[in-house]
Amino acid sequence: MTSDQANRRRKKRYGVKGSTIQYRKGGLLSFLGASSAKCIVINISEFGLAFVTKGELRPADKIALSIDAPKLAEPIAVNGRVLWVKKADDINAYKVGVEFNKLAGRVKSNLKSLLDNALLDSVDISTRYITIN
Repeated sequence: MTSDQANRRRKKRYGVKGSTIQYRKGGLLSFLGASSAKCIVINISEFGLAFVTKGELRPADKIALSIDAPKLAEPIAVNGRVLWVKKADDINAYKVGVEFNKLAGRVKSNLKSLLDNALLDSVDISTRYITIN
């Protein structure tokens, strides 16, 4: 296992029922672009998340994310970069892994609260029955 692979699994991932994200490409200038459709979150940790999208992203793409979940008062806005992209076997979509940029203050505490209240631990989500519009 490479150092990068070890770092990817340094924190536990959580499945948060009903959680979605929307993203925009472009890092600092992302506010100029249109947001994606809502995407289903596969899992999330304090360092990043994985989600399913029909949009084509590439490793190293910078994106701005808006994370939403039923127990959140408001979405959590974070920036990150795409680490990996894998074509889903069973639907016309991609599974994407994102590493968050350094989190601080309110964003960090909101994410911690979301993870502390996660309903499901180590959830496996099959994309076989997911319909993405």
